[in-house]
Amino acid sequence: FLPGYPWWIWMGAPSFGHKFLMKLHQNALTYGSSEMRQISEAARRNNIFVCISATEADGTTLYLTQFWFDNKGNLMGKHRKMSPPGCEKIVWACGNGSTMQVFDTKIGKIGGLQCGEHLNPMNISCLLGQGEQIHCAGWPPMHTPREGQMPLFSPLDMSRTATRYAAMGLRAFALYATQMMAQDVIDMLCDGTGHPEYIEFLPNGVDGTLGGGHAAVFNVAGDCISNSLPHDVEGCVYAECNLMETLGRRLVMDPLDKDARPFALRMTLDRTDYKAMNFEGVQPDNSVSYESIQNL
Repeated sequence: FLPGYPWWIWMGAPSFGHKFLMKLHQNALTYGSSEMRQISEAARRNNIFVCISATEADGTTLYLTQFWFDNKGNLMGKHRKMSPPGCEKIVWACGNGSTMQVFDTKIGKIGGLQCGEHLNPMNISCLLGQGEQIHCAGWPPMHTPREGQMPLFSPLDMSRTATRYAAMGLRAFALYATQMMAQDVIDMLCDGTGHPEYIEFLPNGVDGTLGGGHAAVFNVAGDCISNSLPHDVEGCVYAECNLMETLGRRLVMDPLDKDARPFALRMTLDRTDYKAMNFEGVQPDNSVSYESIQNL
Protein backbone atom coordinates (compact mmCIF):
# COMPACT_ATOMS: atom_id res chain seq x y z
CA PHE A 1 0.00 0.00 0.00
CA LEU A 2 1.45 3.33 -1.14
CA PRO A 3 -0.69 6.36 -0.20
CA GLY A 4 -1.54 8.86 -2.90
CA TYR A 5 -2.07 12.60 -2.69
CA PRO A 6 -3.01 13.78 0.85
CA TRP A 7 -6.24 15.59 0.00
CA TRP A 8 -7.09 16.08 3.67
CA ILE A 9 -4.62 18.99 3.91
CA TRP A 10 -7.18 21.15 2.06
CA MET A 11 -10.21 19.98 4.06
CA GLY A 12 -9.75 21.59 7.46
CA ALA A 13 -7.35 22.82 10.12
CA PRO A 14 -4.01 20.98 10.48
CA SER A 15 -5.34 19.31 13.64
CA PHE A 16 -8.11 17.70 11.57
CA GLY A 17 -5.59 15.84 9.44
CA HIS A 18 -3.11 14.78 12.12
CA LYS A 19 -4.45 11.22 12.25
CA PHE A 20 -4.02 10.99 8.49
CA LEU A 21 -0.50 12.40 8.78
CA MET A 22 0.40 9.62 11.21
CA LYS A 23 -1.01 7.01 8.85
CA LEU A 24 0.83 8.56 5.92
CA HIS A 25 4.15 8.36 7.77
CA GLN A 26 3.53 4.73 8.71
CA ASN A 27 2.96 3.81 5.05
CA ALA A 28 5.60 6.06 3.46
CA LEU A 29 8.21 4.48 1.20
CA THR A 30 11.60 3.83 2.80
CA TYR A 31 14.80 2.06 1.81
CA GLY A 32 14.66 -1.60 2.70
CA SER A 33 10.86 -1.71 2.87
CA SER A 34 8.90 -4.57 1.29
CA GLU A 35 7.28 -2.09 -1.10
CA MET A 36 10.70 -0.93 -2.30
CA ARG A 37 11.73 -4.53 -2.90
CA GLN A 38 8.54 -5.26 -4.83
CA ILE A 39 8.99 -2.27 -7.14
CA SER A 40 12.63 -3.20 -7.74
CA GLU A 41 11.67 -6.80 -8.51
CA ALA A 42 8.88 -5.71 -10.88
CA ALA A 43 11.31 -3.53 -12.85
CA ARG A 44 13.81 -6.38 -13.19
CA ARG A 45 11.22 -9.08 -13.95
CA ASN A 46 9.54 -7.03 -16.68
CA ASN A 47 12.76 -5.49 -18.06
CA ILE A 48 11.38 -1.96 -17.70
CA PHE A 49 12.46 1.40 -16.34
CA VAL A 50 10.20 2.67 -13.55
CA CYS A 51 9.47 6.15 -12.23
CA ILE A 52 7.06 6.10 -9.30
CA SER A 53 5.99 8.97 -7.07
CA ALA A 54 5.43 8.31 -3.38
CA THR A 55 5.68 9.91 0.01
CA GLU A 56 9.19 9.13 1.26
CA ALA A 57 10.03 8.93 4.96
CA ASP A 58 13.50 9.97 6.08
CA GLY A 59 13.32 9.70 9.83
CA THR A 60 10.44 11.94 10.91
CA THR A 61 10.65 14.00 7.72
CA LEU A 62 8.42 13.32 4.71
CA TYR A 63 9.14 14.22 1.09
CA LEU A 64 7.16 13.91 -2.13
CA THR A 65 9.64 11.86 -4.12
CA GLN A 66 10.00 10.33 -7.56
CA PHE A 67 11.96 7.07 -7.34
CA TRP A 68 13.81 5.87 -10.45
CA PHE A 69 14.58 2.20 -11.14
CA ASP A 70 16.44 0.79 -14.14
CA ASN A 71 15.50 -2.42 -15.95
CA LYS A 72 17.82 -4.44 -13.70
CA GLY A 73 15.95 -3.40 -10.57
CA ASN A 74 18.62 -0.94 -9.43
CA LEU A 75 17.51 2.30 -7.80
CA MET A 76 19.20 4.91 -10.00
CA GLY A 77 18.23 7.79 -7.74
CA LYS A 78 15.33 9.99 -6.72
CA HIS A 79 13.91 13.47 -7.10
CA ARG A 80 12.39 15.22 -4.10
CA LYS A 81 9.87 17.96 -4.85
CA MET A 82 11.79 21.20 -4.45
CA SER A 83 9.18 23.38 -2.78
CA PRO A 84 5.72 21.98 -1.91
CA PRO A 85 3.28 24.93 -2.13
CA GLY A 86 0.53 26.04 0.21
CA CYS A 87 -0.90 23.43 2.56
CA GLU A 88 1.42 20.77 1.15
CA LYS A 89 4.06 22.13 3.54
CA ILE A 90 2.03 20.59 6.38
CA VAL A 91 3.13 17.20 5.05
CA TRP A 92 6.24 17.46 2.89
CA ALA A 93 9.60 19.11 3.44
CA CYS A 94 11.47 20.85 0.63
CA GLY A 95 13.97 19.01 -1.51
CA ASN A 96 17.26 20.49 -2.73
CA GLY A 97 19.51 20.52 -5.76
CA SER A 98 21.11 17.19 -4.87
CA THR A 99 18.10 15.34 -6.33
CA MET A 100 17.49 17.53 -9.39
CA GLN A 101 18.98 14.88 -11.65
CA VAL A 102 18.62 13.52 -15.18
CA PHE A 103 19.57 9.86 -15.62
CA ASP A 104 21.54 8.82 -18.70
CA THR A 105 20.19 5.38 -19.65
CA LYS A 106 20.16 3.09 -22.67
CA ILE A 107 16.64 4.31 -23.52
CA GLY A 108 17.59 7.97 -23.30
CA LYS A 109 18.11 10.72 -20.75
CA ILE A 110 15.17 10.59 -18.35
CA GLY A 111 14.05 12.87 -15.56
CA GLY A 112 10.93 14.38 -14.09
CA LEU A 113 9.02 16.86 -11.97
CA GLN A 114 5.93 16.67 -9.81
CA CYS A 115 2.76 18.71 -9.96
CA GLY A 116 3.33 22.45 -9.42
CA GLU A 117 7.07 22.14 -10.07
CA HIS A 118 6.12 22.42 -13.74
CA LEU A 119 5.05 26.03 -13.15
CA ASN A 120 8.58 27.09 -12.17
CA PRO A 121 10.66 27.85 -15.30
CA MET A 122 13.89 27.35 -13.33
CA ASN A 123 13.00 23.70 -12.74
CA ILE A 124 12.50 23.22 -16.47
CA SER A 125 15.84 24.91 -17.14
CA CYS A 126 17.64 22.54 -14.73
CA LEU A 127 16.44 19.53 -16.69
CA LEU A 128 16.99 21.16 -20.07
CA GLY A 129 20.58 21.91 -19.12
CA GLN A 130 21.14 18.20 -18.46
CA GLY A 131 19.79 17.17 -21.87
CA GLU A 132 16.59 15.48 -20.72
CA GLN A 133 14.85 13.53 -23.53
CA ILE A 134 12.05 11.72 -21.69
CA HIS A 135 10.17 13.66 -19.03
CA CYS A 136 7.96 12.05 -16.37
CA ALA A 137 5.30 14.45 -15.08
CA GLY A 138 3.52 13.32 -11.91
CA TRP A 139 0.14 14.87 -11.01
CA PRO A 140 -2.72 14.20 -8.55
CA PRO A 141 -6.23 13.52 -9.92
CA MET A 142 -7.15 16.19 -12.46
CA HIS A 143 -10.60 17.74 -12.51
CA THR A 144 -12.72 20.65 -13.63
CA PRO A 145 -13.67 22.89 -10.67
CA ARG A 146 -17.25 22.86 -9.45
CA GLU A 147 -19.24 26.03 -9.94
CA GLY A 148 -18.07 28.58 -7.40
CA GLN A 149 -15.13 26.44 -6.27
CA MET A 150 -11.67 27.95 -6.18
CA PRO A 151 -9.33 25.99 -8.48
CA LEU A 152 -7.02 24.89 -5.66
CA PHE A 153 -6.37 21.42 -6.94
CA SER A 154 -4.47 21.89 -10.21
CA PRO A 155 -7.40 21.59 -12.63
CA LEU A 156 -7.17 19.57 -15.79
CA ASP A 157 -6.51 22.32 -18.35
CA MET A 158 -3.66 23.80 -16.32
CA SER A 159 -1.87 20.51 -15.72
CA ARG A 160 -2.11 19.37 -19.34
CA THR A 161 -0.92 22.77 -20.56
CA ALA A 162 2.00 22.77 -18.11
CA THR A 163 3.03 19.25 -19.17
CA ARG A 164 2.76 20.11 -22.87
CA TYR A 165 4.89 23.19 -22.24
CA ALA A 166 7.45 20.98 -20.49
CA ALA A 167 7.59 18.80 -23.60
CA MET A 168 8.07 21.81 -25.86
CA GLY A 169 10.44 23.68 -23.55
CA LEU A 170 12.58 20.63 -22.85
CA ARG A 171 12.47 19.39 -26.45
CA ALA A 172 11.49 16.08 -24.84
CA PHE A 173 8.74 13.49 -24.78
CA ALA A 174 6.51 14.05 -21.74
CA LEU A 175 4.75 11.24 -19.90
CA TYR A 176 1.72 12.78 -18.19
CA ALA A 177 0.74 10.52 -15.27
CA THR A 178 -2.23 11.32 -13.05
CA GLN A 179 -3.68 9.72 -9.95
CA MET A 180 -7.35 8.70 -9.79
CA MET A 181 -9.88 9.59 -7.09
CA ALA A 182 -11.57 6.37 -5.97
CA GLN A 183 -14.51 5.70 -3.69
CA ASP A 184 -12.38 4.24 -0.90
CA VAL A 185 -10.61 7.60 -0.59
CA ILE A 186 -13.95 9.40 -0.31
CA ASP A 187 -15.11 6.93 2.33
CA MET A 188 -11.99 7.39 4.43
CA LEU A 189 -11.81 11.19 4.24
CA CYS A 190 -15.51 12.01 4.47
CA ASP A 191 -17.81 9.34 5.88
CA GLY A 192 -15.17 8.07 8.26
CA THR A 193 -14.81 11.53 9.78
CA GLY A 194 -18.51 12.04 10.34
CA HIS A 195 -18.41 14.96 7.92
CA PRO A 196 -19.76 13.78 4.54
CA GLU A 197 -20.09 17.44 3.52
CA TYR A 198 -16.29 17.50 3.18
CA ILE A 199 -16.73 15.90 -0.23
CA GLU A 200 -17.16 19.46 -1.52
CA PHE A 201 -13.44 19.99 -0.91
CA LEU A 202 -12.41 17.00 -3.03
CA PRO A 203 -11.83 16.99 -6.79
CA ASN A 204 -14.37 15.53 -9.15
CA GLY A 205 -14.07 14.14 -12.64
CA VAL A 206 -14.99 16.01 -15.80
CA ASP A 207 -18.62 14.97 -15.44
CA GLY A 208 -18.90 15.53 -11.69
CA THR A 209 -18.13 11.94 -10.75
CA LEU A 210 -15.10 10.18 -9.33
CA GLY A 211 -11.98 9.63 -11.39
CA GLY A 212 -9.78 12.43 -12.62
CA GLY A 213 -7.33 10.20 -14.48
CA HIS A 214 -6.04 11.66 -17.74
CA ALA A 215 -2.77 9.90 -18.56
CA ALA A 216 -1.16 10.75 -21.90
CA VAL A 217 2.15 10.98 -23.76
CA PHE A 218 3.12 14.21 -25.55
CA ASN A 219 5.77 14.56 -28.24
CA VAL A 220 8.34 17.33 -28.52
CA ALA A 221 5.77 19.56 -30.21
CA GLY A 222 3.34 19.12 -27.32
CA ASP A 223 0.95 16.91 -29.31
CA CYS A 224 -0.68 13.86 -27.72
CA ILE A 225 0.66 10.71 -29.40
CA SER A 226 -0.77 8.04 -27.08
CA ASN A 227 -4.05 6.25 -26.69
CA SER A 228 -6.41 7.54 -24.02
CA LEU A 229 -8.49 6.00 -21.23
CA PRO A 230 -11.77 7.02 -19.58
CA HIS A 231 -11.00 9.32 -16.67
CA ASP A 232 -12.39 6.79 -14.17
CA VAL A 233 -10.44 3.76 -15.46
CA GLU A 234 -6.99 2.73 -14.24
CA GLY A 235 -4.64 1.47 -16.92
CA CYS A 236 -1.71 2.22 -19.20
CA VAL A 237 -1.28 4.42 -22.24
CA TYR A 238 1.37 3.69 -24.87
CA ALA A 239 3.36 5.65 -27.43
CA GLU A 240 6.45 5.16 -29.57
CA CYS A 241 9.08 7.84 -28.97
CA ASN A 242 11.79 8.49 -31.56
CA LEU A 243 14.56 10.31 -29.70
CA MET A 244 15.87 11.76 -32.95
CA GLU A 245 12.97 14.19 -32.69
CA THR A 246 14.55 15.68 -29.57
CA LEU A 247 17.76 16.28 -31.52
CA GLY A 248 15.85 17.87 -34.38
CA ARG A 249 14.22 20.38 -32.06
CA ARG A 250 17.49 21.29 -30.38
CA LEU A 251 19.21 21.83 -33.72
CA VAL A 252 16.59 24.48 -34.48
CA MET A 253 16.81 26.14 -31.07
CA ASP A 254 18.67 25.20 -27.89
CA PRO A 255 18.35 28.04 -25.35
CA LEU A 256 20.93 26.57 -22.95
CA ASP A 257 23.57 25.75 -25.55
CA LYS A 258 24.12 27.36 -28.94
CA ASP A 259 21.32 29.90 -28.45
CA ALA A 260 22.28 30.80 -24.88
CA ARG A 261 23.44 34.28 -23.85
CA PRO A 262 25.23 33.57 -20.54
CA PHE A 263 26.79 37.04 -20.40
CA ALA A 264 23.25 38.38 -19.86
CA LEU A 265 21.28 35.51 -18.36
CA ARG A 266 22.53 32.39 -16.60
CA MET A 267 21.52 30.06 -13.79
CA THR A 268 23.37 27.93 -11.23
CA LEU A 269 22.14 24.67 -9.69
CA ASP A 270 23.68 23.99 -6.29
CA ARG A 271 23.81 20.21 -5.86
CA THR A 272 24.99 20.34 -2.24
CA ASP A 273 22.86 18.21 0.08
CA TYR A 274 22.61 20.76 2.88
CA LYS A 275 21.80 19.59 6.41
CA ALA A 276 20.31 21.66 9.23
CA MET A 277 22.62 19.99 11.74
CA ASN A 278 26.30 19.35 10.98
CA PHE A 279 28.79 17.65 13.30
CA GLU A 280 32.55 18.21 13.38
CA GLY A 281 35.20 16.13 15.08
CA VAL A 282 34.91 12.69 16.64
CA GLN A 283 32.60 12.10 19.58
CA PRO A 284 34.81 11.13 22.57
CA ASP A 285 33.81 8.23 24.77
CA ASN A 286 32.70 9.86 28.03
CA SER A 287 31.27 6.71 29.56
CA VAL A 288 32.62 5.08 32.73
CA SER A 289 31.78 1.50 33.63
CA TYR A 290 30.17 0.48 36.89
CA GLU A 291 33.35 -1.33 37.97
CA SER A 292 35.50 1.70 37.32
CA ILE A 293 33.17 3.96 39.27
CA GLN A 294 33.21 1.63 42.25
CA ASN A 295 37.00 1.41 42.25
CA LEU A 296 37.72 5.13 41.93
